[in-house]
Amino acid sequence: MEVIRAGAQWKEKILRFADEVFDGLPEGGFAELIPDVYGPDAPCDKNHLLVLEEGKIQALLLTEPTSFVCGNEVLRGIGVGTVSVAASARGRGYMQLLLKTVREWMKEEGYAFAVLSGQRQRYAYWGYEPMEVRVSLQLEPGNGKHGLTRACADGADAAVSFAELEEGSREESMASALFDGLPLHTLRRKEGFARHLKAGCRRPLAIRSGGAFVGYLCESVRSGEPRITELELSDPKLYPAVIKAYWEKRAPQGFSVSLAPYRTREFAFLEKVCGRYQLGTGYQYYIADLREMLSFFLRAEQRLSGLADGEWSFRIREEETEEERLFGCSVKGEQIRVSCLTRQEAGEDRWQAAEEWEKGELVRFLFGPSSCIRRSAGAPAEWFPLPLFLPEADAV
Repeated sequence: MEVIRAGAQWKEKILRFADEVFDGLPEGGFAELIPDVYGPDAPCDKNHLLVLEEGKIQALLLTEPTSFVCGNEVLRGIGVGTVSVAASARGRGYMQLLLKTVREWMKEEGYAFAVLSGQRQRYAYWGYEPMEVRVSLQLEPGNGKHGLTRACADGADAAVSFAELEEGSREESMASALFDGLPLHTLRRKEGFARHLKAGCRRPLAIRSGGAFVGYLCESVRSGEPRITELELSDPKLYPAVIKAYWEKRAPQGFSVSLAPYRTREFAFLEKVCGRYQLGTGYQYYIADLREMLSFFLRAEQRLSGLADGEWSFRIREEETEEERLFGCSVKGEQIRVSCLTRQEAGEDRWQAAEEWEKGELVRFLFGPSSCIRRSAGAPAEWFPLPLFLPEADAV
């Protein structure tokens, strides 16, 4: 048995193996499900770990770069996906071996986090916790007939139309520029932007007003239920008209919209007209570098909505070394500092005064919806949850 990082020559065998292991795939298998990674033009080179027995794949997983950008700062991470083990090889610990290998590789390469989706308890053993805050707003036909109609009485929605966002087109380039102009976003290649949005069998659409490109949206339809998973506009004032036009022209039976909680302008409109909405968690994350995660997302929160001055210190035990560390967070004006100290470096008084947390509980508080419900005596309430949100098109 051996573990290798597979080169491009393994692509056909990787696809065949994954397509056989997973149920419920589209007709084209993983090549259609994640075309940016497995499509005909994707090299599939050095982004898979394989467990081999006598040269035959027994288990594999994908490690795809997944990074966040805020201003000039980049937070490097990886998306873990296509987690699969041959039926005949289950119970041998191969997936545990691969996840352990991922953690070691992340440390060597300097990645701050890994993100995946799957059954929570299965990955909790390896430090993956459900984080993020996601808002899902449901609009039913009655909400459109009354709420949207009243909100768009000026008739601006009549000029809005939708068309396929085509690869290589000028509109694709404009859509990519819109996304890159967001104050907080993931790192995506400009080439193949539309193909990237097709992950999970989603459909990217160009939005036009009076025939001119004004934005794009990403549509997902499962079990006959449409959902907007991503929507960016050159003029935010067009948002009500686009939502009404989408209801009239593509989803008269109703639809839902997924939002990051920091998209306050969009929420303010949808909350007025929707039938209901839910607050939930998102993907599961393993945090390899908590100091870097805190520093990046505190600065992102400062840029998105501002942060009140304050300080907070807490202690956690590192699961790998069993050593405790004290983290100190400080915000003063534009200056944000996060320190990581040993007991000796912190001093006994500061060490004893700091709150003690279990790491999984802590990261759910920092980045998940639990901070909306429970409070910490020492943590500035207005800081949390931090604006961690991975668009669905970036999940592997």
